[in-house]
Amino acid sequence: MKRLLFILLAVFLSSCATVGKAKLPRKVEHVYLEPVTNRTGEEGLDVIFTRVADKFFYSDPRFDVDLVPVPDRTLVIKPSVDSISTFAVGFDRKDVAREYRMSIRATVKVFKYGFKKPLYTFSVERYDFYDTYGTATAVEQKRKKCIERIANQIFREIGERLFVEGSKRVP
Repeated sequence: MKRLLFILLAVFLSSCATVGKAKLPRKVEHVYLEPVTNRTGEEGLDVIFTRVADKFFYSDPRFDVDLVPVPDRTLVIKPSVDSISTFAVGFDRKDVAREYRMSIRATVKVFKYGFKKPLYTFSVERYDFYDTYGTATAVEQKRKKCIERIANQIFREIGERLFVEGSKRVP
């Protein structure tokens, strides 16, 4: 009788230990990046965003980026930059604008390879600041760096959402 009670108690305690364990999200097996579509009037924005996307996804160990999509296993990521806006937020003593806030909004559609209807679509909007002190070339470089920082923030958010949403939907 004591032996049976001991076995039942051991089974009960071992099952309780596994019930509280959190389930880790599954890893997205394959990801294919389409080039970024630029829907704004800003020239070269698609090139900067594509470069940042490649850098982010290839360096993130959570994602396996494929050069060629694998049927039934690949998630196709199709980002597009929808808007960019810049406005002055800081002025000097002579009332000349010296600091700008740049805001960029992007939309991402995620497809399962071979399907036309997206699994999910989401928008991400981020902003950052840059100043206008220096030569025209230096200011343009600061502006491009600001775009790169914003793109990095956007793709970091996309990576997080893709990892969470992809772990829910990918078999």
